[in-house]
Amino acid sequence: TLLAPPPRGQITRQVQAGAFFFDRVGCDDCHTPTLVTGTSPVAALSRKVFHPFSDFLVHDMGRLGDGITQGNVRGREMRTAPLWGIRTRTALLHDGRATTIEQAILAHDGQGRFARSNFLNLSGGARAALVAFVNSL
Repeated sequence: TLLAPPPRGQITRQVQAGAFFFDRVGCDDCHTPTLVTGTSPVAALSRKVFHPFSDFLVHDMGRLGDGITQGNVRGREMRTAPLWGIRTRTALLHDGRATTIEQAILAHDGQGRFARSNFLNLSGGARAALVAFVNSL
């Protein structure tokens, strides 16, 4: 509960440019950069700003869904994974099917289809910048 979040990687000009494209294509619609905790009797947890790059909500992810039904969550629905610390992972997505950030983005479907399509419409340099940004988290 009281562990610090993973530290960010190096912030280069390419990473800074990638932050713009992350927002522009709509990644931040679900991978929300900044959240604030609620009030808590534990001062270290109360009203703290943090940067998980997730809304922690359940979204319809279409074909990316795992088919598992739990309570009210259907098989196409999944909770948005936080992106902080993603640069340290070698297997991405809920089932490890992606080994690169670009593969993970291209696997998005359902409510993530819009961001995936916008990513595909970026120039090669803009795509590389967005990937560099995510790899800095």
